[in-house]
Amino acid sequence: MPTIGDVARHCGVSTRTVSRVLNDRPNVRPDVRQRVLQVAEQLGYRPDPTARALKLGHKHIIGIVANAVSSDTTLRRIEVISKLFATSGYAVLMQFAESPEMEEAAIHNIAIRCDGLVIFSNLHSAHSPALHWLETQKIPFIIVDPPVDLTFPAIHIDRRSGYREGVRYLVQKGRRELLLVVESFRASERIAGFMEGLEREGLRFRSSRILHTAKGFQGGADMAPAVLELINTEHIDGILCHNDKIALGLLGALQQQGVSIPQEVAIIGFDDDGFSGYSNPPLTTIAQTGGDVGAFIYEQLKNAIEYGTAIESRKFGTGLVLRASA
Repeated sequence: MPTIGDVARHCGVSTRTVSRVLNDRPNVRPDVRQRVLQVAEQLGYRPDPTARALKLGHKHIIGIVANAVSSDTTLRRIEVISKLFATSGYAVLMQFAESPEMEEAAIHNIAIRCDGLVIFSNLHSAHSPALHWLETQKIPFIIVDPPVDLTFPAIHIDRRSGYREGVRYLVQKGRRELLLVVESFRASERIAGFMEGLEREGLRFRSSRILHTAKGFQGGADMAPAVLELINTEHIDGILCHNDKIALGLLGALQQQGVSIPQEVAIIGFDDDGFSGYSNPPLTTIAQTGGDVGAFIYEQLKNAIEYGTAIESRKFGTGLVLRASA
């Protein structure tokens, strides 16, 4: 296995210079930096994480606490974070937590073994003893898409603007009798965006036009009788859904009842899951960003660990992916 000395000899520089390049330190000429990186790649040299940890006082392990990975967007983010940290010589330790209580325990369980944490949070309250403990221990962390507003570094997703845009698009397509189908978790952001969209388009809001259902494909299918009644009595012609699973469950059940999509009713989902482009008709949806969120998390957490910089919070937008269902 090649060593840092092998790279130095091939480049005609000192091992100190190679170390500065591989650790992304300043004061190295651009041509030397490029040559060292090329030679390291050609030789297949990878820094020894154990040796680096001893020298820098780092464990070179990143912890990920994940509330769920059923969403393709969440999977993409975890994949990007893991791959980017792997290229920097970090291993990834992952633990699942399906409730706020499990999340608190998971944070304590893995934090002491990690240089930093990425937390896909379940929190229903801004108060978290585990997060306050991380702060006092000076362990860098960033929270991804928390359901509540927090004072800690976090990534936020602007769902509200996505639903406003969804309403605007449906109205531009001539749809004026609109309906929102949501589950309970994170419903408030979607409802607020739906209401704001109606107001901006000069449409009257009616609470009866918000239907609450259970999760997943079945939750959407179970709403079909109530939606069909509103189609017949109130001439509903556009529906926004909590996510793609609910949208497709509803779409299939309505089709079984003879409703033509999108001729009679247009349907819009949320998440842009991988299967959504392969339904019949393909599902129009509101997409979150995925990979760029992962890259931002990597950059912020790595810089905090290695250079002590403060982790920034950021809000990422959403946008319509236009297909044939609307």
